[in-house]
Amino acid sequence: MTGWVIWFTGLPSSGKSTMAERVAAQLEGSIILDGDAVRAALSPPPGYDDEARTHFYQTLASLAALLAGQGHVVLVPATAHRRVYREKARQLAPHFLEVHVATPAAACAERDAKGLYRASAEGEVSELPGAGADYEVPASPDITAAGGEDAEAIAAIGRLVGRP
Repeated sequence: MTGWVIWFTGLPSSGKSTMAERVAAQLEGSIILDGDAVRAALSPPPGYDDEARTHFYQTLASLAALLAGQGHVVLVPATAHRRVYREKARQLAPHFLEVHVATPAAACAERDAKGLYRASAEGEVSELPGAGADYEVPASPDITAAGGEDAEAIAAIGRLVGRP
């Protein structure tokens, strides 16, 4: 069995975790390394400045590659707002797919389940990708999804990793 890292990138609240859950339901034995959950599990919790984010995404990419190297399909819903973070993850993984969950910023801000966009607008959160920090859209993602429930994108992921 060949291991894969499937990295779901997009703005906060774009549907990355939703899509990863939908894919996991179709790929038996896959593992989700949700960026928010991993961040919460680390002690001390990583910050959000450039250095902390670089370290965090390096750690997340390394964990995903480690598991993929053991034959697992690892689903990573994590913003990784700089291309360099995602390129490093691609370099580490035995096989890698970059999925851009391309939800418009206005729609992300509207659903804002975690209140991040509101907090950013009120000055409580700075450096939110898409609202205070740049989000570098993938130059050529392997798959582009229209939101977290894009059935065509989910099916394409299954076909690409050889597990329809």
